Amino acid sequence: MGKLKDLWTYLVTDPNKQNNKSKSSQNITLKQTNNTTAAPVDLEESTAKHKLGFGVLLFILINAILGSSLFYLPSLGVISSGPASLIVWPALYIIALMIMLYIAELITTFPSSGGTYEYTKKAYGRPVAFTAGWLIWIAGNLGFALNIVAAAQYFIPETGTAALALQIGFSIVWIIALNYMAFRGIDAGATMLVTFGILSVIVFSALILPSFIDISALTNGILTSPWNTEFIHPFFTHSGTISIASYLFLSLFLISESFFGFDTITYLANDAKDKENLHKVLFAGIAICGVIVTLYILSSLGTISLHDYVNNARPWAVQALNILGPGGQNIIVFGMYLVIIGAAAAWPITSSRLIQAMAKDKLFITHFSTPHPKHKTPYKAIIFQTIAITLFTLFIFQGYIGKWGDPYRTSYLIYVLLSLIVITLILFTVPILRKKFPKTHRPFKAPFARTGPIAITILFAALIANWIKIEGPIATSTISLASSFVIIGIPIYFLIEMYYDKDAILKVNEILSHGAVLTEKLHFPNSIRNKLLDHIPLSSLKNKKILEYGCGIGSLTKELSTLVGKNGNVFAVDTLKHNIKITSKRTKHLGNVTSYLDDSLEDFNVFLPMRPNLLLSVGMLSYMQKPKKILTKIGDHLTKGAQIRIIDYDKFFYFMPNVEWIEDDKTLTKLFKDSGFNVTIQRKRGLLWTYIIIEGYKT
Repeated sequence: MGKLKDLWTYLVTDPNKQNNKSKSSQNITLKQTNNTTAAPVDLEESTAKHKLGFGVLLFILINAILGSSLFYLPSLGVISSGPASLIVWPALYIIALMIMLYIAELITTFPSSGGTYEYTKKAYGRPVAFTAGWLIWIAGNLGFALNIVAAAQYFIPETGTAALALQIGFSIVWIIALNYMAFRGIDAGATMLVTFGILSVIVFSALILPSFIDISALTNGILTSPWNTEFIHPFFTHSGTISIASYLFLSLFLISESFFGFDTITYLANDAKDKENLHKVLFAGIAICGVIVTLYILSSLGTISLHDYVNNARPWAVQALNILGPGGQNIIVFGMYLVIIGAAAAWPITSSRLIQAMAKDKLFITHFSTPHPKHKTPYKAIIFQTIAITLFTLFIFQGYIGKWGDPYRTSYLIYVLLSLIVITLILFTVPILRKKFPKTHRPFKAPFARTGPIAITILFAALIANWIKIEGPIATSTISLASSFVIIGIPIYFLIEMYYDKDAILKVNEILSHGAVLTEKLHFPNSIRNKLLDHIPLSSLKNKKILEYGCGIGSLTKELSTLVGKNGNVFAVDTLKHNIKITSKRTKHLGNVTSYLDDSLEDFNVFLPMRPNLLLSVGMLSYMQKPKKILTKIGDHLTKGAQIRIIDYDKFFYFMPNVEWIEDDKTLTKLFKDSGFNVTIQRKRGLLWTYIIIEGYKT
């Protein structure tokens, strides 16, 4: 343990570490000239106690790539094109290297804990940035779930109810354990990932070396090899030139995921010791992984029969048995189990940072950006992520329970399709960001910044088209499923924008208001009306001057007009033009109702001819961008001692919280006190959410 600790210290400790704040804690902006907008270099404060050195990042990258690449993909390649799939792996390596050139430019120019999401935000703006972040999150969850399920099935290969229960149990335990390590912070997480990375190299070396050199014979002075050329004959299993090319392209598509783990490093860039040389980590990692992958595929093809490769779910276990015997096989199986788990281990760390970055930009629930007071990790994001990963994993297992064809292969192909979309978006950020920020210092510049992304995108399209040609309805149905994740993200984006952005709130609500009359009984049922007027004797409303803030389409306004009588007044205020138009039309025959439009969510800009002595409001608090200012201004219009009764909502569907300042009673009470009100707050459980009932008076 002492030696491992010393190794870790050597790899991560910055010898030039200063006692003052790190430069990375500064928000650095590079000045631009010639009317060019400055490009912020997102060097937010690092949460790591030790900066991550070259060796640490390298092993993290190796772990991310190897563990997810070689436990399932070689079989897919061999099933598609037989031993000829060996040709495809070097080709894929070259493609991955090309992609890595562009990632290298981005990661060294814009190091951030937001990773690939940050590049799309800078290049495209909020809508596309959300789409990229959304798809990264979906694909990452699928990838994690696939690794966890694969590990469980490989470690417990038996079938049946009992085996399935054990597989699910093992999966949940690992999900909780890996997310807990993410919660403990980047130092603990990096230690774990480095350990898994070293283990990956050891396990694959233990498979590769004995495949070419018979170790037991060598100890007796005999140089021989278990590698058998007969296993790769015939090399081409499909007849006809076109058929061979098509199936090789199919193999290339199916194994394209092999080097996707590179994005892990982008989320750790801000914690790197040497940010300007991060490209060296990428190139070293892809080179090492490329050599290991090629050698492993070559070794397996020469030690496993084509029949075993195609029909065995664990071909590497067969390889271990052939070259190491039963005892060696058991060790390799356990080691590979840990390698697969290790491949999944990085996602809770990177995912929580992705969610945190999006939350800071108000493209996700802002609560998830809150750091833990001790560990400085986005613990709310990690809790949310743990739940999400568990659901994705259970969904795949449910596919086996419900016998939904091959749920693993379908999930994997969806993961590949979504990842290709994201990679395409990321590649095109390079030329866009060069144009937007031409003066920004780039420690590394990728060649062919304009033509390279186009060429790679065309290749992706060709691979997908070839896949559709060969697999037909299966491919198109899978594409439909993948597309559904993209489509689902559209309304979610608008809901989030409406949740936080005052302009979006007004625009979207204005659109929805046109159908409000048809859904009046749904959005303002009698139960809400009763809660609003509860504890207020209706007879006491006679002659009252009521300010109804957020009158909507006048659903309650007409009733209030009757209750206050001809000597009373109702001042109906709303932020939407269409609502005020409808309210005015519905109450024009009443002599005691006046409608006002106040389309500001940052102020209260209505002039009332007299001071109301009662304030009623439903669902308006959460829309206020400056609640203290608005409440104070409203209070200035009320008489002293005026009653107030306000209803709002929290914990929608008992999961999604409202804006953060509404969640806490103490915060709400203080907000009203500072605005000139003395209030009490109740929270009552409703059918789909929690009601917040605020009542009191103006002081």
